[in-house]
Amino acid sequence: MNPTYLQKEACFDWAGDWRSRRAHTGLEANLRRAGIPEEAFWSRYASWVDSLQHDGYPGMLLDHVMSHVRADSTVLDIGAGTGTFALPLSRAARHVTAVEPSHSQAAHLHNVAERHCTRNITIIEKRWEDIGHDAMGTFDLVLAAHSLQMDDLTEALRRMCRAARHRLLLVHTAGHSLSRVLQELFGIEPGPDYLYPYHVLCGMGFQPQIEMVTREYHVNLDLQLNILRYNPGLSAAQCETLRDRVESQGMVFHRHSAPWLTRSCTDALITIAL
Repeated sequence: MNPTYLQKEACFDWAGDWRSRRAHTGLEANLRRAGIPEEAFWSRYASWVDSLQHDGYPGMLLDHVMSHVRADSTVLDIGAGTGTFALPLSRAARHVTAVEPSHSQAAHLHNVAERHCTRNITIIEKRWEDIGHDAMGTFDLVLAAHSLQMDDLTEALRRMCRAARHRLLLVHTAGHSLSRVLQELFGIEPGPDYLYPYHVLCGMGFQPQIEMVTREYHVNLDLQLNILRYNPGLSAAQCETLRDRVESQGMVFHRHSAPWLTRSCTDALITIAL
C-alpha cells in the first residue's frame, strides 16, 4: 500500500467520483454498451463459476474472513453470489444471511445449499439498497466481497456499518494483469478501486485496516474472452486483438491443445472493528 497515494487531497469527493466513474466503467454501464441485459450476464456467470474453480479465489481471503467467525456468530453476506463465502461460512457460523439480487445466482446458491443439506442460510433476493434500513437487524460480521455495485457508496457503507455489531469486511479490487492492456488497446478505464471505499469510510470517522491479497492463476483463454464479451463488453474483433496481444506477450500457454491465459489479481481486504 502506498501511503502517499492514500493521502490524496482531503477535498477530493471520493463518493461523487465513485458515482461518476461507475456511470461509464461500472458493470451495468458495460452491459448497456454491449446490449446485454444484466440478468443475462449473471445467468451466464453462474455457469462460468464451475469452470473457474482453479482461479484461486477466494483463497487466502476466505481464511481471513473465517478467522473472525465463531460457532455462535451470525453473518451477513452482501452480494453473496453463488455462495463462494456464504457456503463455507455456514459450516462455521450459527447462521448466514445472504443478500443476492440476481435470481439466477440466488437460485444457484439455494440449490447448492439444498444439495448439501445446509439449513442455516437465509437468502434474501433483493438489492442491498432496496432493503429497509432497520429490516435486517444486526450481525456479528458483515461481509461485502466484490459486491459494491451501489451508486450511493456512502449510504451503502453507512448501512453496512450499522448492521455490523463487531466487524465489517470489504473485499474490493486493487488491480489485475489485464487492466493496462485493456486501457492501451481499447481505452477501457478500470472501475474505481479499493481507495474509494477506504476514503469514504475514513470520511465517516472510521480507521479501516487494509491488507493486500494477490493470486496468480490460469484460465482457459476462450472462457476468459467470453467473459470479457459481457464485461467490459468487448466485441468479437476486440477479443481477437486481445488474444493476439496476450499471446505476443507470452501470457498464453497450451494445455491439452487448448490455450490458457496466465493472470494475476490483487484484492484489498478492508477491515473495520466496531
